[in-house]
Amino acid sequence: MPITAVLLSAGYATRLYPLTKRCPKALLRLGSKGRQPPRVILDEVVSSVSRVPQLHRRILVTNHRFAGRFRAWRRARGADLEVLDDGTTSARTRLGAIGDLLLAARTIDPRDDLLVIGTDNLFSWSLASFISAARRHRPAPSVALWRAPSRNAATQFGVVTRNARSRITAFVEKSPQPPSRDVALCVYYFPSAMRGTIRQFLEEGERGDAPGYFIGWLVRRGPVYGVMMRGTWYDIGTPEAYRTVVREWPSQPVGSRQ
Repeated sequence: MPITAVLLSAGYATRLYPLTKRCPKALLRLGSKGRQPPRVILDEVVSSVSRVPQLHRRILVTNHRFAGRFRAWRRARGADLEVLDDGTTSARTRLGAIGDLLLAARTIDPRDDLLVIGTDNLFSWSLASFISAARRHRPAPSVALWRAPSRNAATQFGVVTRNARSRITAFVEKSPQPPSRDVALCVYYFPSAMRGTIRQFLEEGERGDAPGYFIGWLVRRGPVYGVMMRGTWYDIGTPEAYRTVVREWPSQPVGSRQ
């Protein structure tokens, strides 16, 4: 079962302005003073993806404003990564995460399963372990999960409840009273048959700007499984979160990053 990795990086990250006014979030520097070239968030994401078995292609979807920046990064790194420009130039005209996912899916071999990753995620656990678990639930989709330290911390994210077989029974987005501490990450395994389902979601007029809405929609229609991952996870959505990553990520032991 070959896999194509789709890296979602077409957002405009307005909550991180002015840092992301001229630089995409995924190319923000990590704590790498003195290194040439300096390490950026995307370096870590691509490093994680490179260890995925049976990986067929890597596609990064971005907007027109930042496509040139990502192509320059690819040339500098010699990265085996395709950059797909979605043609948008502002947050007002963006396609949204699911719109960008469908754009990428149209270019992919229909036999390939999809590994979908938001490039504002940093994690120390192995993507290969996630895929191994997710394949046991195939042809149903799977979502990577992280256990928040408290229910209060979970209020900032989409959370799920699961049954004894890890099937997700409910998805709630940023609830002030979350039903669990199991946070759904923007790391998904979508078997090849999901291609038509992505298109159907958008054709029904559902919101395509945040992946959580798609997961909630899927949960209401059929089996979706959650795979709990053990280790560090950072969601880089605010200046405070970015500063935390810069401070803490370089201190992660190399062995804990896969």
